[in-house]
Amino acid sequence: MCFTFDNPLDRVPHMERSATSYHSQGLVKALKVLKVLGAQEKALSLAELSVELELPKSTLIRLLSVLEQEAFVYREGDPPVYALGHAVLDISESYRRVANTADVAAPYLKTLAHETGLTANLGVLEGRWALHLCVQEPDRPLRFRSRDGSLDYTYCTGIGKMLLSEIPVDQIAQHLPEEPYARFTEYTIVNREQMDANLATIRERGYSLDDQERDLGVICLAVSIPLGLDVPVAISVSGPAGELAPELREALSQRVHDVAAELAADPRFVAAFRAERGGQRKGENHDR
Repeated sequence: MCFTFDNPLDRVPHMERSATSYHSQGLVKALKVLKVLGAQEKALSLAELSVELELPKSTLIRLLSVLEQEAFVYREGDPPVYALGHAVLDISESYRRVANTADVAAPYLKTLAHETGLTANLGVLEGRWALHLCVQEPDRPLRFRSRDGSLDYTYCTGIGKMLLSEIPVDQIAQHLPEEPYARFTEYTIVNREQMDANLATIRERGYSLDDQERDLGVICLAVSIPLGLDVPVAISVSGPAGELAPELREALSQRVHDVAAELAADPRFVAAFRAERGGQRKGENHDR
């Protein structure tokens, strides 16, 4: 005995399926038009759009007419050139209002905290401070305590030093206190010479360590999230010194790097971070 199953599409009239496919293709092409215009720093002519999108001018004229009617595209000049319209800005502003970096990052950090038994943290530079955007603690009695929105020093924390290592050298001073820096433990870095040497090690090694520099008995390991923006962002794990012994750090840093890569690959995180913190791609020049 054999069973056969109907394909639901077989019950849809051929002409209706064709019309649906046609409109779907049109929508895809229209969205590509918006993406191309959004990636440019100047308005494009019909000929330039045709080359960029590899579409005939007749098709583009129909698409642009609808997009202009709905205010997604703005046309000016004779011969005309095309740029993004105000409807795109309205949507982007709406997204900006609801974008929340911490909400998007929280599940990633929660998983990292659960797997490692360490407190996971997402942070950015805020003047002379490292701002904790999102903190997730492990479910265990002994853990490093922190909270969303709290500030800590840049020079004696793993996440702070990781962030410092990612910015141009001539900008580092504005994120550091006056020398000598306040000493919290016998391991605290207290001057710029020591800091520069430590930052060089971080860049070479690929991760940062606060080895009991802020609090005795606590170690923090941090890595950068590779967003390619001029605003650095990093994640870290913190916990008892005995659980972050030297022989364990390489494997732990790899796991933190993996989570950093997952966040960088999540378009919701990238969009939320850019909406909240700003920044542009490294190497971009908007003055052209």
